[in-house]
Amino acid sequence: MGKRPVLVIDDDRMSSELVTAILAVAGFEVRSAPDGVSGIEMARTVQPAVILLDMMMPGIDGITTLQRLKWDPVLEDIPVVGMTASSDFSYTGRAFRAGADFFVPKPVNRATLVRVVELAVDKAERGTPLRHHRRHPRFESAIGVRCLVGTDASGSRKLLGTACNVSLGGLLLLLPEAVVPGTSVGLWIELPERAVPAAGKVMWRNPQVMVDGKLRHGVQLLRFGSDSSLVGYRRYLSRMAATHAV
Repeated sequence: MGKRPVLVIDDDRMSSELVTAILAVAGFEVRSAPDGVSGIEMARTVQPAVILLDMMMPGIDGITTLQRLKWDPVLEDIPVVGMTASSDFSYTGRAFRAGADFFVPKPVNRATLVRVVELAVDKAERGTPLRHHRRHPRFESAIGVRCLVGTDASGSRKLLGTACNVSLGGLLLLLPEAVVPGTSVGLWIELPERAVPAAGKVMWRNPQVMVDGKLRHGVQLLRFGSDSSLVGYRRYLSRMAATHAV
């Protein structure tokens, strides 16, 4: 597939061997490391095209390993695919903010794993400028976002909003009603090709500034409904980045 190898960092030997076997059959050269410290050292040595990183490791966990990879000027641009069996939205959000480019759930699905690694390798080879001078650059947009606000015993309500800028980490969302910061929201992001489901949290709102009669809200993206939804959203951001680079 590519001239540079793929590196798997996973303390679970059986999981690492399974991922290695799947990718080897798909034509990738694969190296592996059992923990974050040795994985970083190996990454510096072999300069992999992509790093697959288990997020739930003892000692130096996946988040810390990811942060060290992204702080390293030699390794910071290597795409990282997080692997996790956790369904904790906040943990996934922390990983994205730390610099994860893709996620695959455990136990891994063969087809999904190969497809995501192919996309990550393609990103590495093309050098897609998704970060520029900030971890998650924002791009002006005007896409519709359907929101489901509140899922507790008091009920929920649906709001039709507009994302006026977008990033991998979140949305600047215009909503017709004020939503309290800290509120969890279900999102249906209307991309040009198709709508993708995601989960988010309102981090702030500005009650003083209204745009077309709507209030501005900062929404952190925590999780996408599926791997294909995440891939679709990242493709949209890649096109936006390419447009801004022209």
